[in-house]
Amino acid sequence: MTQQPPTPSRLLEVWGDTVDQRHLVLSIVLGVGLGAPAYLGSTWLLGMTDVPAGLQRSYALLAGIAACLVAAVIAARLFGPKRTVEIGTDTSGSRQEAMDAIEAEIGPLGDPDELPRRLRDEVVALGLYDDLKAQHDRRVASEERA
Repeated sequence: MTQQPPTPSRLLEVWGDTVDQRHLVLSIVLGVGLGAPAYLGSTWLLGMTDVPAGLQRSYALLAGIAACLVAAVIAARLFGPKRTVEIGTDTSGSRQEAMDAIEAEIGPLGDPDELPRRLRDEVVALGLYDDLKAQHDRRVASEERA
């Protein structure tokens, strides 16, 4: 049986992530279905021991939390991500336009050669050094003309 992708109307945003309403409800039911019996069962079992009452509640709570973590792992395995990541060649804007927008909002980006070596190496590794250098040179040239 193939699983149909959820319709956009069934998707919700919860804590910055996209979830299917049905999967969210089933995950909550799974968490309650494992967590509550684990807590109540632990409380009952520990009640038959010599463990002090305060510790019994604490241990039972830990058992309930552990069951909730198990439920979270099961739910994560059962219900995969709903995000769709599309990487395409169609870019609506260039890096230069993005850097122009950033400079308009926060000010000049500066010369990448003035960065500490560790940061400059990261910029080079990300493939942004040439773009940042060109942006800086364009800004310096335009300031000299003005």
